[in-house]
Amino acid sequence: MGEEVESCRAEADLLSDLDVFEWQPDINRSVAKHSPARTIFMCVLIYIHYKDTYYTCLFGAIYPILHTENNKQASMHTPVYFVSLGPGDPELITLKGLKILQQAHTVFYPATQSKQGEVVSRAATILHALEIPESVLCPFILPMSKDRSHAQQAYDSVYEEVVKQHDGEKRLVIVAEGDAGFYSSIHYIMDRLNDAGIPSERIAGVPAFIAAGALGGIHVVKQEEKLLVLPGIVTGEELEQYLGSGLTVVIMKLSQCGDVISAFIKGDAGYQYHYFENVGTEKEYYTDKREEIACGRFPYFSLLLIKP
Repeated sequence: MGEEVESCRAEADLLSDLDVFEWQPDINRSVAKHSPARTIFMCVLIYIHYKDTYYTCLFGAIYPILHTENNKQASMHTPVYFVSLGPGDPELITLKGLKILQQAHTVFYPATQSKQGEVVSRAATILHALEIPESVLCPFILPMSKDRSHAQQAYDSVYEEVVKQHDGEKRLVIVAEGDAGFYSSIHYIMDRLNDAGIPSERIAGVPAFIAAGALGGIHVVKQEEKLLVLPGIVTGEELEQYLGSGLTVVIMKLSQCGDVISAFIKGDAGYQYHYFENVGTEKEYYTDKREEIACGRFPYFSLLLIKP
């Protein structure tokens, strides 16, 4: 082994004289002094001149350069992750989502701010329960307004910060409650990242209406039944049409159509109603009593499942 090291050192001394490599005794090998492209070009010229003597030494020097460069190129493809948190119960997150969160350098999560200035975030509650370090958490405030331009500004700010931090090595994560691909407004950020050529990956999660079915002990749909999921924008006439054709209907964001729902239930006697709010949290609630549903007030995190 000693003779081999001395031989390599002697060869490296000559290469150093040619200003290609320099010997580093702590690792017993020579290291390139120039960019990979220039180093390889110079090595080819040296090989042509010192073909028989220095082939092994040159190959041994070039391989680590190529290997390092390939690893660097591969790391540039590290995606930005969109992790689904589920409806509220921390234990409903997927194992894959949890592992990504545990390895994250930065986790962006949505929050709202009350008129009194209090910051509230169901996502933060879940992240804390999962013991994600506070040092990596980064909230972004979403205004609770029907004017979507304000929310768009918040998403634009997150996008700009992600672009600033994305270096191909950091693991950047943006979280969403429920499933990140199901009525989730963070698609604005994903779309912009895709347009900018920054790779992203979405981790699936449990949507609220699936967890609601488990809470109520009901099958959302069975066998060949058909399901229609609505975003809270619906009329009584549309509901009658959907249910009359045999569809099971789930209405998300029930607070957006509370008056329509109350009037529809009071004027109907034949459908089954299952009402849920705050599914997966300590405040979760379920009832199938139509009179109670018809007279109730619906918070933001509420949904209704109607069966024909």
